[in-house]
Amino acid sequence: MEKKRNRKPNWTEEQGLLLAQLVNEHKGMLRGKFGPTVTSQGKRRAWDTISQTINASFPLVVRTGDDCEKRWYVLQSKAKDEISAHKRESSLTGGGPPAKRLSQVADTVFQVLGHSEVSVTGLPTGIDTSMMQALEMQQRVEYRMRSGNDPAQDHISPRLLCCETAEEKLMTRK
Repeated sequence: MEKKRNRKPNWTEEQGLLLAQLVNEHKGMLRGKFGPTVTSQGKRRAWDTISQTINASFPLVVRTGDDCEKRWYVLQSKAKDEISAHKRESSLTGGGPPAKRLSQVADTVFQVLGHSEVSVTGLPTGIDTSMMQALEMQQRVEYRMRSGNDPAQDHISPRLLCCETAEEKLMTRK
């Protein structure tokens, strides 16, 4: 029968904060694309260096590079949830208490990920496709009014909202 694997104690807030700060210091290697300067061995060495620093700071629990890497992904996930909840809470209208501040760990993770990380902040220049359809519909009606067709008599198929008919293409090219 196999021996039970002993669990290590949970990560403390201080260990998580130190991990996030160390990842921030090594983010060029850890978050960089693979190439001549960024290799899997380089990433492994960076995680091992991070684990050695954490073990030196918190000697009671020995963490491996794999432990640190796994915990980093957990911290990322939790920080993204916290940032999302903070954004949602801070954009609410009305009275009530102010939104809670982000934890130090979440703030540090956000710095590592970058303020432009789409998975955290969303697309700032996102397109509202329903607005595009409304504009296309309006343009189609205006075009038909200029060409003498009564738009009230004309049925406009939803599938044609995104495409011009062959006749319309020819008329606009003239």
